[in-house]
Amino acid sequence: MHQPPKWSLNFLRWFCRKDYIDEIEGDLIELYEKRSEVSIRKAKIGFVWDVIKSFRIRNIKTVKWYQNSNSIAMLAQYIKLFARQFARQKLFSSINILGLSSGICTALLIYLYVDHELSYDQFHEDSSNIYRVNQTYIWGDQTEEQFGSTGPGVSHALAAELPEVKRITRLHPHGEYLVSYTSQDGQLNSFNEKNILAADSNFLEVFSFPLLHGDLKSSLKEPHSLILTKSTSKKYFQSETAMGRLLTLELNNESQPYQVTGVVEDPPSNSHIQFDMLMSMSSIPRVKKQNWTWVWTTFVTFVQFDEQADIESVKEKLIDIPPKYAGVSLERIMNTTFEEYTKDGKKWELFLQPLTDIHLSPNSINRISPAGNLKIVIALGGAAIFVIFLSCINFMNLSTSQYMSRAKFTGIRKILGSSRADLSKRYIAEAFIYCLISFVVGVIGVYLLLPYFNNIMGQQLSFDLFGNVQLGMAAIGLLLFMSLLAGSYPAIFLSAFSAMDAVKGKLKSGSESKPVRNSMVVVQFASSIILIACTLVVFQQLRFTQQKDVGFVKNNLISLNNVEWVENPEIFVKELNKLLGIKKASLCNSLPPSLWGGEMFQPVNAPIENISLNFIAADEEYIPALGLKLLEGRNFKKGFNETHNILLNQAAIKSIGWELGESVIGKKLRYAGYEQSFTVVGLVSDFHYWSLEAPIEPFALLHNNTPIYSGDKRFLALSLESNDAISKVDLVNTVMTNVEVKWTEFVGSRPLEYQFVDEAFAATFENHSQFGKVLSIFAGLAILIAFLGLFGIIIHTMEQRTKEIGIRKVVGAGIWQIMILLSKGHLKLILLSILIGIPISVVLMRNWLADFRYRIDLSPTVFIASGLGVIAFAILISGYHSLIAAKANPVNALRDE
Repeated sequence: MHQPPKWSLNFLRWFCRKDYIDEIEGDLIELYEKRSEVSIRKAKIGFVWDVIKSFRIRNIKTVKWYQNSNSIAMLAQYIKLFARQFARQKLFSSINILGLSSGICTALLIYLYVDHELSYDQFHEDSSNIYRVNQTYIWGDQTEEQFGSTGPGVSHALAAELPEVKRITRLHPHGEYLVSYTSQDGQLNSFNEKNILAADSNFLEVFSFPLLHGDLKSSLKEPHSLILTKSTSKKYFQSETAMGRLLTLELNNESQPYQVTGVVEDPPSNSHIQFDMLMSMSSIPRVKKQNWTWVWTTFVTFVQFDEQADIESVKEKLIDIPPKYAGVSLERIMNTTFEEYTKDGKKWELFLQPLTDIHLSPNSINRISPAGNLKIVIALGGAAIFVIFLSCINFMNLSTSQYMSRAKFTGIRKILGSSRADLSKRYIAEAFIYCLISFVVGVIGVYLLLPYFNNIMGQQLSFDLFGNVQLGMAAIGLLLFMSLLAGSYPAIFLSAFSAMDAVKGKLKSGSESKPVRNSMVVVQFASSIILIACTLVVFQQLRFTQQKDVGFVKNNLISLNNVEWVENPEIFVKELNKLLGIKKASLCNSLPPSLWGGEMFQPVNAPIENISLNFIAADEEYIPALGLKLLEGRNFKKGFNETHNILLNQAAIKSIGWELGESVIGKKLRYAGYEQSFTVVGLVSDFHYWSLEAPIEPFALLHNNTPIYSGDKRFLALSLESNDAISKVDLVNTVMTNVEVKWTEFVGSRPLEYQFVDEAFAATFENHSQFGKVLSIFAGLAILIAFLGLFGIIIHTMEQRTKEIGIRKVVGAGIWQIMILLSKGHLKLILLSILIGIPISVVLMRNWLADFRYRIDLSPTVFIASGLGVIAFAILISGYHSLIAAKANPVNALRDE
């Protein structure tokens, strides 16, 4: 005899009343035995369904949740009523779904971006105890910004002075390497790797980058050890194991074999530390020799503290460390003491910055990664809130605009015994169903739009609604919040009026709720005006930065990389100067907007003792190639000994305290530790050698033969001839094809890399450009939703004033009179929106523009255009529907009078 499984009877006891199941248990067992004769497996699987199908639970009261409540019946009824309402009001319902789904799609897209930006570096196991050591920016006019890199000696000083330290580790971007290897078939393959970082041996003990192969503690210990990311390993060795393989790394024509000692997972996109390879710090002999110095500021130093460490106490200890240790570097390199350095008000301080704050910090200069922009994150979050509220307000307006058509239905429900609470629940449920459908549409929209959003924002965001618990909870919370917000006002308003008045058709026009509806319209249009004005200002600023004179000719200027690979660079430059389309070719060590060379100099017979000069080492063609303006003196001359000559910019002359003019020619500057001084032979006008967000700081142009530059990197500045007869694309293609031929002659099979200087400048504003594009999209959505709301309020007005319009037509009112009568109320609301929106947008844009050193002046034209544009669209919508109402037959409106 086969017995039904216990879980099936327990399920039925849970599903139905226990006493009912006890009464029919014998019949259930008999049924199960009959099913078991055919198949035990089928009996176990289908037993519960057979019971339900056989008995059909004729008495519905036997079902537990029907006995305890009528929730299921109510839900079914809500769905049925929603379907009827949707069928009767297809246009309104479609507009509701469009508005709500737009808000949901927008909110989810922005949530993905904001959550990603706020999650930077939080995946590390001990992220809360890891800090980056920043210092005062010592290489120019000191600002409030902290410099995110230090000298190698700082880590040793911290280890000696801070017992709270658990580990100290450093990263050092040593340069671009030519990496080559020989495949198993004997073919030599080479890649130019830009994203290589030198790291201390304990780097992977501090940071949680999962090591797939290798030993955590020893992989970066020995010289010439190399750790690859998973994707880099696949790039070089495909599916073969990388462990123990040799790669040859070449820098400055010096090559060295490195052994692969580890493979790590690729750094996630929300890590500010990005790399393709990690080389052991011990591979760089200079680091060991100059571990004491504080002025070789290319090391990013991280400190991992004990969990019990008092960070405030540590910060107080940091105050005494620079005076104690930095003085040695100042005396050896700059020939001055720490007291002399700081007596003129200069500072040299150390700071601690939490690891998770680095990406969005507005006050730090990062070396190993570009920083995010906190204001953009806040602005996009605000835009998402705007759009959500606008879509909900739109739903409220459209719902209340239909209240006359639903009043009798509500009145009859009240007469039949429905309480106000029951009706409120009904409207909340209706709003939930609308939001649920809109949520599905919005989620589909996210899946469709995410690739384009990623392309605009330069991200690799993914949308995993079911796999990401945090995202799923946020989505459910958004759904419930919008349901309550969108359904709250209709639930209160539509359930409040008198049942008898509703049935008799004697409802008032709803004047008591008019201020609320009007307020919602004002909020909608004020928000739209704010977004429109802000978008216009953002694009004005971006256009201003793109068109601003940077002090040199950046168009048709190409930076040719890795010229240090050329064995005879001077001959190579001569050959390129012969090519058709090349105006000038100049050999140099850097081009804007990338310049990192800087040293301290001592002006002779000057008001100040020391000055920090950012410099470029170049030949005599550099000034004409870039189109720099020579104000006084001369350029470098070919065939002359320019080893100890120097050209300065205006900012350098002003900082030293010399007078601008011909008198600066012949002035002297000394370089610490070098006997012979440098003579000023020329004065060039100021130009932006960094981005437009950075100030123009003291600058020097040295000759390629200068003894103070080691020559680690070489570039070629190629200035192209302008030719109206040929497009820029064709010109570049022709020139670079010829350059590649010459490159192959001089360099061989090594990769040729180049970039356009104007594009490099544009890249420095990439965050702001992305922000402008996204803001314009959300502004468009806000405008769409606002006008949907206006459409709703117009329909509402028409329903309220149908009889009034009919009476006015009967007594002789013309179409234009009726149109003006119906439209002027809407225009008043929009004018009020303008008065509210413009001041808010002015404040917001002044705050945003404060980030730019060179910025536009806010023009009243932008805000006037925003207001007039909204008024124009409102007149079109209001005028069109007013015209329809004015042309309607008054007999239909007055039929029941």
